[in-house]
Amino acid sequence: MKLFAIDMDGTLLNEEGKISKVNAEAIRQAQQQGIQVTIATGRAAYDAWTKLEEAELITPVIGANGATVHDVHRRQLTSTPMGRGETFEVLSWLHDNDFYYEVMTDRAIYSPQNGHQLLAVEMDRLLSANSDISLDTLLHAAEKQYEQTGHTRIASYEDIPLDVEIYNVLCFSFDQAKLDRGRERYQSFQGLNMVISSDRNFEVEHRDASKGTALRYLANHLSIPMQEAVAIGDSYNDISMLTMAGRGIAMGNAKDDIKAVCSEVTLTNAEDGVAHALLNILKTVEADTVK
Repeated sequence: MKLFAIDMDGTLLNEEGKISKVNAEAIRQAQQQGIQVTIATGRAAYDAWTKLEEAELITPVIGANGATVHDVHRRQLTSTPMGRGETFEVLSWLHDNDFYYEVMTDRAIYSPQNGHQLLAVEMDRLLSANSDISLDTLLHAAEKQYEQTGHTRIASYEDIPLDVEIYNVLCFSFDQAKLDRGRERYQSFQGLNMVISSDRNFEVEHRDASKGTALRYLANHLSIPMQEAVAIGDSYNDISMLTMAGRGIAMGNAKDDIKAVCSEVTLTNAEDGVAHALLNILKTVEADTVK
């Protein structure tokens, strides 16, 4: 195997949102042995770079669920932006239905100024209806959205600058019924691709944008056949790359649907499942070299 594509949230990142020293060292070992390693994330590239810098890693980055591909020098190789008209149709509906949203662009992640209030109202309703749910759990989920690099608050989606490339729109909600309505609306919406990366969100992007398509582009750029690529992930937005790569590995914390499309399952993200899978591959490569 010559190319290893790694999802971030729920995969490379541990429960504290960090790349562990064990995972970072395994990636460095793979790179030293000639294996190309890339991050393939729903996060913006500039947010992924922050996480990589903390771990002192340098890799290409497939960002925005495949809408962007950057090389190791942070040069953009390709992008698949949404049209402004279709983006504003989505945002208008989300605004009218009181959704918290984030618009990922090449410049910043734009979200509404009243976003915190919208989520606070939803949390209050959820806690009132379900006394067994922990407030800390809900706050952690909300804070995970707020902590991304590049957030900019705007009064209205109409304030998004005209000259930015728009890569995707993420919708987040604690209201399951509202979330289901949004997912149903955009699941087969003409011109758009919808993916789910957590229990409380859905994301819409250009119909041609996916982690799998972006991985194939990067593999071609690096002159590596897709059969020699490995992908590892934990969620539904990873399925395209898990099935298109020559070898798909599910995290131990992945849902059963994800495990079902993969050839193998590694440990959880809390157990450094990425390092476990990567080091096993390196052992196989070394064994084949000896032969």
